[in-house]
Amino acid sequence: MDTRTARLVGKTALSPDTVDFSFELINGRFSGLEPGAHIDVHLGPDLVRQYSIWNWRQDGRQLNIAVKLEASGRGGSHAMHALKQGDEILLGTPRNNFRLQPDTPYVTLIAGGIGATPLVAMARELATMRRDFQVYYLVRSQDLAAMDEPFRALDLGDRYHLHCDDADGQLDLAAVLRSMPMGSDVYTCGPEPMLNAVLEAGSAMRGGTIHFERFAAVADADTCSNGSFDIEIQSTGAMLRVSAEESILDVLKASGIAVDFGCSEGLCGACLVDVLDGEVDHRDGILTPEEQATNSYLCTCVSRAKGDKLVLNL
Repeated sequence: MDTRTARLVGKTALSPDTVDFSFELINGRFSGLEPGAHIDVHLGPDLVRQYSIWNWRQDGRQLNIAVKLEASGRGGSHAMHALKQGDEILLGTPRNNFRLQPDTPYVTLIAGGIGATPLVAMARELATMRRDFQVYYLVRSQDLAAMDEPFRALDLGDRYHLHCDDADGQLDLAAVLRSMPMGSDVYTCGPEPMLNAVLEAGSAMRGGTIHFERFAAVADADTCSNGSFDIEIQSTGAMLRVSAEESILDVLKASGIAVDFGCSEGLCGACLVDVLDGEVDHRDGILTPEEQATNSYLCTCVSRAKGDKLVLNL
């Protein structure tokens, strides 16, 4: 896994629960710094988390991520917030599964909470390219609007809308999507209930596509029962048993089969492998419903088999 050492050179509170972290590479430069990109942050031997890059320096040596402290999280945000200025840490290579498309005539960005981080970078790019767009930033209250200042620094005028639930009530998403020109696209990132509301409101759109990025994989949102199944390694014919308590990734690693991985939560796409046969129980938060329906690949860290066996192109 390609990693580089970076130093924490800035740590700034953006709201009561969200902090901005500025990392500078010790040597070299990052490639792939673009709107929608995220990065692996290695916080411990078995603790790797992904965070969207919301700002970066043009020379590719410094980047910014913002992290909300999740009291009931699984350790990533706590480890991030415990970092001190001057600490050195391993960062992966930026990857992008939420890329801004170049030719859409009109774009609406809908951000929920800390999901605003990739959309700040998108808004900056859209403004620089003088494209037609609008931004809706949805938060519970203004004091929790961690990315409000970065949005306002872009000088978007009436294209930027901060919507605070406690003061403004519930946003009529269907009306927002209905008002867009024909063929417009939506980019949205935020908590699962907000994403579901945006997708449901999508029936009001006149063409166009909703592009979205999740905070949590489907397995986190729904209670899934696990069964045992077999995986066949196509190159050797080896048959490996995956118990109810193990992931495919666990079994592959224990068997000495090399496979990339990152978040181990079905959110980064690093552990995707091709499926040659079998029906997949998809539990990731990265593949589109259309991609999942092909049963052509899966995230080994969270997805499982619906039947007795999967044949993997390994």
